[in-house]
Amino acid sequence: MKYVDYKRIPIKHSDPEERVRTLDMRTLVPYTLEEVVAESSRCLGCGLCIQGCPARIDVPGYQIAMANGNIEDGLRINFEKLPFVEVCGNVCPHPCEDYCILDDNKGSIATRHIKRFISENIADYREVLKVDVQDLGGHPNVAVVGGGPAGLTVAFYLSINGIKVDVYEATDKPGGVMVHGIPAFRLPRDIIEKEAKHILSYGSRIFYKTKVGKDIPFEKLMTDYSAVYLAVGNWKPTRTRIEGESLGGVYHALEFLYRVNSGEKIDVGEKVVIIGGGFTAYDAARISLRLGAKKVAMLYRRSEIDRPGYPSSNADEELEEAKEENVLFEWEASPFEYTGRDGRVNGLKYWKNQMVDTGKGRRQPVPIKDREYFLEADTIIEATGQREDLSFIPQEIMDKLKTAPNGDLLVNQYNMTSYPGIFAGGDITNKRKDIISGVADSGRASMGILIYLKELGKIKRVPQRLTNYEGGPYSTTYYEMLEKEVESILPDSPEVKN
Repeated sequence: MKYVDYKRIPIKHSDPEERVRTLDMRTLVPYTLEEVVAESSRCLGCGLCIQGCPARIDVPGYQIAMANGNIEDGLRINFEKLPFVEVCGNVCPHPCEDYCILDDNKGSIATRHIKRFISENIADYREVLKVDVQDLGGHPNVAVVGGGPAGLTVAFYLSINGIKVDVYEATDKPGGVMVHGIPAFRLPRDIIEKEAKHILSYGSRIFYKTKVGKDIPFEKLMTDYSAVYLAVGNWKPTRTRIEGESLGGVYHALEFLYRVNSGEKIDVGEKVVIIGGGFTAYDAARISLRLGAKKVAMLYRRSEIDRPGYPSSNADEELEEAKEENVLFEWEASPFEYTGRDGRVNGLKYWKNQMVDTGKGRRQPVPIKDREYFLEADTIIEATGQREDLSFIPQEIMDKLKTAPNGDLLVNQYNMTSYPGIFAGGDITNKRKDIISGVADSGRASMGILIYLKELGKIKRVPQRLTNYEGGPYSTTYYEMLEKEVESILPDSPEVKN
């Protein structure tokens, strides 16, 4: 009798000494088919993972498919909620795994690695999916501002439901943060190209190098389109504003990653210091090694157990991979001055912090200023956060858009803002600010836009689910819209929430 081995199948890592010599060598070695079948067979089918997934993907469904070696059904089940299967198979923070019932025992199901195997082994999505494009009794047009994961997800779900979609992208390629922010060694560019090309193959148009508010007025979108979806991401850097920030060799991580991902070879010198402890900080640190740095240190103001994303398996993986490459960590440290010579940075001064429990949530770092510390640095990269830039929206419209204290747009359950016809999703609306959450926002927004178009009389009906297959559905957890739920979604109906 053969029994299932409930111990998680470990994923192999490429040699760290070899991978830091190139900008595009992958860190993780993909599962084989045999490993995927063995790993998927561990799934108990309890469904707790679905609650952990922002997009509510039917994770047990595609585990069952893969336990039986059915790659095509595995893809179809994912596509019920996720048009970026291979992207998320590489960079999803996989919160679903933290909900897995096996997480505290033999190790959670490796959902991300399985998703990667599925997508890598299907070259032509259209041939497998056979999506049945719907005719809802009208073909109104919708404008999408931003060609990143959130914007392209809305483009996909609306276009396969017969809606004409125009995407306005400020840069020269689709992908947003996927192509301009995430390094190629984590997310190869051919993956983004493959999945963006598939999404656009259903009829959406994309206008590159077209910045809304500069190349085309936002007011024109409001008059020429039945609805507008804002998916511009967070591209406005948050700086430390400490002395010496204007010295040469001091970058914000957004600028640094954008330039490197655009092909620029930045001379970082031998010693690089990263300010910050989030995932962008890890990307900046690891890419600095690949640019020739001999010593890279990350300074973060909080403790290791208070770092962003912790506790989670994804945070542990990020730390493990960075340590494999000999990234150094200085926890509980606050820089207060960048030093320089002849206009170029050469180091930084910092204090050590004490973590204090104030009784109001997260522990706070308090600098101990009776002693100063110094680190030499040829380059300093501030990975200290970013926020939205909505300056392209006219003030008379902004005045009617409700926002959170941090500037994020407030939306209702269908991601409509407080201004009728303007929907929003991705980093400008949700707290997680990751790709899978942006996809989830866009799934809700797609259904909301369809309901709104029906209210306007632009279409005759709203589909029960966003994705229809010739032989589907394959998942039991798709976005479902029962007739009794199709009510008004104008902003004054439901309570606007973040």
